[in-house]
Amino acid sequence: MKKSLLLIAVLGLVSSLTFGQTKKKFNYFSIGLHGGWTQFYGDIRQYDFGFTKEGSDWKNGAGGGFINYQLNPVIGFNVNVMGGTLGGSKRTVGSPNGANQNVRFKATFIDYTVNTTVNFVNLMYSDRTKDRIFTSYITGGIGFVSFRTAKYRLYGKDSGEFISGFGYENKGQDKAKMTTELVLPVGLGVKFKLSRRFDIGLEYTQRFAIASDKLDATVAGKKGSDGYGYFNAFVNVKFGKQTDSKEWVNPFQALNQNMADLQANVDGLAKDADGDGVSDIFDKEENTPADVAVDGSGRALDTDGDGVPDYLDADPFTTKGARVDENGKELDSDNDGVADSQDVEPNTAAGALVNFQGKTITLESAGGSSSSSSSVNVSGGLPSIYFKVNSSRIDYWSSYDRLAEVAKVMKADSKIKVKVVGSADKTGAEDYNTSLAEKRAQAAVDHLVKIYAIDAARFTVVSDGEAKPLSVDDEALNVNRRVDFIIVK
Repeated sequence: MKKSLLLIAVLGLVSSLTFGQTKKKFNYFSIGLHGGWTQFYGDIRQYDFGFTKEGSDWKNGAGGGFINYQLNPVIGFNVNVMGGTLGGSKRTVGSPNGANQNVRFKATFIDYTVNTTVNFVNLMYSDRTKDRIFTSYITGGIGFVSFRTAKYRLYGKDSGEFISGFGYENKGQDKAKMTTELVLPVGLGVKFKLSRRFDIGLEYTQRFAIASDKLDATVAGKKGSDGYGYFNAFVNVKFGKQTDSKEWVNPFQALNQNMADLQANVDGLAKDADGDGVSDIFDKEENTPADVAVDGSGRALDTDGDGVPDYLDADPFTTKGARVDENGKELDSDNDGVADSQDVEPNTAAGALVNFQGKTITLESAGGSSSSSSSVNVSGGLPSIYFKVNSSRIDYWSSYDRLAEVAKVMKADSKIKVKVVGSADKTGAEDYNTSLAEKRAQAAVDHLVKIYAIDAARFTVVSDGEAKPLSVDDEALNVNRRVDFIIVK
């Protein structure tokens, strides 16, 4: 029993939470009318139905209306008002004049209650894919009953004599203020769905007048309480703009749908069509090529933020804010080989020779002379190139543009010869550094020969090893891993 109650409570909570989160809208309110028969339970009661006088029975009844609010498919609340009559009789042969014998009573009443309904069928419905047209529920609540009641002699020479009452004065001749007592209704009902708007049903409630023994105008010697049953038929009219009403929705159907949606979301989390490691549900770039590095949203990385992803970027380390072409290469408006972001002379004349800053250079400023042989340091014109630790590889982003400038100068004057001097930082053995510096210088020459078709005889390869560092600071050893170009004539 305890397990069953726990199951109902858990399912009720799940149902409430499920329908609290659903996006579908429902009708929640309804109004209704009811009418039926009342049955008194108390001191003056001998038959299932009361009798008003000897030889003719008086069937007691009531009627009223209610307003209902359905919180979810299981739980609902309503306010109910009804009025009616109660009656009963007590005949005892041989003792015609007993205090509660051979008497009858008649009462009129109005009760008003606030109730909760629990549609338990909605929790036990076997078909979890369809809505229902039938439900059964239990109900309970609290309220007040206001009444007038009078007790009379049933038959004999004193038949019809007023004995006692509440809500009457002058031996039952005049009405007085109604008596009001607390009442607790408990009941069971069934309901059928006729259409989107109309329901009909049957309900029986037992109303307990707590700590009151006055309904039959008889207060027993010991403390007791009266009560009355109410069996009725009712019609319920739903109102609202939606197609479905909350109480007729199968909670398991919605729960199954939510589970299906949840499973779809889980499947979406696991699906990664382009294999970039970001699930499709979060992927903002669903067709990333294989093996391309992406960020948390599935977009291909763009290290320099120039709008061209790294895997398509010809220069993935463009200066921040620099303008680039569709390949990620910095724009060079004057076509002098120096990107606009580094060009101090952005309007160099066509065909002019420039240094690594885009400044126009002449043969003399580059170290050349028509009358004598001389040498010039790199700072005079031609740029140096730099290398990574323990490497002699020519890197595109650090060397190609500068080697192009060297090639320009040499192609402009076929008589120019260049001494290519390799250097290394102080880390490692001296002999190794001398060899590494020479490899760097040779790599630069090989590039100029291969890419620009410059005669190898115009170059002289020299290794300074670690002997002539540009920087003596351990934090700036990278500038010592370089190749310098010195023009000789």
